[in-house]
Amino acid sequence: MRRAVKGSKQEKMVVVPYRPWKRLFFTLALVTGVVASALYGFAYGYYQTSQTQLIAQPDRAELIEEIELLRVENFDLNRQVAILDQTRVMDQRVNEEVQDTISSLRGQVALLEQDIIYYRSVVSEETEDTGLIISNWDISSTREDDLYRYKLVMRQQDADGDTFLTGHVNVSLVGRQDEEVVTFPLHAVSAEQDQLDIRLRFKFFQNIEGELTLPEGFVPNLVQIAAVETSPFEKTFDQDFSWVVKQ
Repeated sequence: MRRAVKGSKQEKMVVVPYRPWKRLFFTLALVTGVVASALYGFAYGYYQTSQTQLIAQPDRAELIEEIELLRVENFDLNRQVAILDQTRVMDQRVNEEVQDTISSLRGQVALLEQDIIYYRSVVSEETEDTGLIISNWDISSTREDDLYRYKLVMRQQDADGDTFLTGHVNVSLVGRQDEEVVTFPLHAVSAEQDQLDIRLRFKFFQNIEGELTLPEGFVPNLVQIAAVETSPFEKTFDQDFSWVVKQ
């Protein structure tokens, strides 16, 4: 029988069997579980990483393709911008050249117009007393009332005898009829003329003559003669004659 010691706490003692192999098994199982968990975590992480890379690879390829397309599109846009800039510069240059050409042509036209005015004045002075002129105009009476004979002589001033003068002349009678001013062309009152413009072609002179009958109630005042020379010079002139009848 055990004796109790006063003043100290008494603990119960338990006697267990000694099994060292069981503790070793438990330790090995614990280590194996830890290692298996670590391996499972590594394998799971590797699997997830691989899956992520496999999913990301198509997206990356699409992004690379899209980037390449954008790069090509950007290149085309830059090329179009460059072409437009060149076209704009060329259009501007062409427009400037056209404006310069127009200004130059306008200046040339102005100079030519001045030259034309000058040469016309010179030719007018030279041809005023040369070329086609009216040499004579006569009206004479006949035995019949209102029937008259006329004679117009057109002449080439300074004629050389070799050059034909061509052109035409028309004659009109101006007067009053029934208190109104009226005009009758020569071919309307003379049977010898059949058209308004009387053709001219001669070297020295040409006579235009015949008879005219005044319309009833018509009182003539003037005879208007308009002449046009087309060769060898270009010349036009008008001349009025009073209605004077030779007896």
